Amino acid sequence: YKEVMEARKKLHNMVLDLKGNIRVFVRVRPMNSRESQTEPEGEPTVSYQDDTKIGIYDGQHARRKWFDFDQVFSGTVNQVQVFEEAKPLATSVLDGYNVCVFAYGQTGSGKTHTMTGTAQDPGLNIRVLQELFRLRDERAEYEISLSLSITEIYNETIRDLLCPSNKKLEVKMNQDGTVTVPGLSDEKVGSVEDVTKFMAEATKVRSVSCTDMNEASSRSHSIVTVRTQCTLKGGDTYVGKIHLIDLAGSENVGKSGVSGQGMREAQSINKSLSALGDV
Repeated sequence: YKEVMEARKKLHNMVLDLKGNIRVFVRVRPMNSRESQTEPEGEPTVSYQDDTKIGIYDGQHARRKWFDFDQVFSGTVNQVQVFEEAKPLATSVLDGYNVCVFAYGQTGSGKTHTMTGTAQDPGLNIRVLQELFRLRDERAEYEISLSLSITEIYNETIRDLLCPSNKKLEVKMNQDGTVTVPGLSDEKVGSVEDVTKFMAEATKVRSVSCTDMNEASSRSHSIVTVRTQCTLKGGDTYVGKIHLIDLAGSENVGKSGVSGQGMREAQSINKSLSALGDV
């Protein structure tokens, strides 16, 4: 059994390596009523070519620019179809790999919908955990435990959304090169119901506000971290981790109409997003 599982692990991760260790997807949300009214005549703003190319029409210069991605999801694609592309990553986590998925884009572009979704139509956060629990139940020869932490970075300050307090949290680098946040809550979860409960609690205290561009604009970066420990009975142990990150939206303060505290939030958001270019 151990040899079979090792062969499966090797083949599975060879496939993911062939797809690329870093992949960039783009998802287009449907236009709202205000955007539909300004759609250029005769030329759709967004067009698609295969599953990997997207064209954006520039009405000012009367031309279309094409962009290539690893995967393009049109406005008609649902949450399940998006999850199917991320589904194999859950297997990698239980195999002892570290994985990160993050949603980046302008405010109001649908990042929180993709990552969190709704109770009726959940996003990647819930669906990835559902898959982890399914795999746990399937691997009867393994002892598998999962734990969950949820944080936000608001105005460059780390907040524990599972145990809100004024306690100062800082990122520390360990001697082995791994990064941790000492003092951060890490809750054991045994079912999807446990996860749903914790995520609902975190959502209640996450920083959001209304702007001219988004009536429920996330004012912080949300980080859902799942840690796994997978032990073959009488054999090896694999420790994995996945970060599911909903970044706050990049923001043009002239369009969003924010001021005062909202302006400070926007400046912190844009400053931290610009740091992605240094990674």
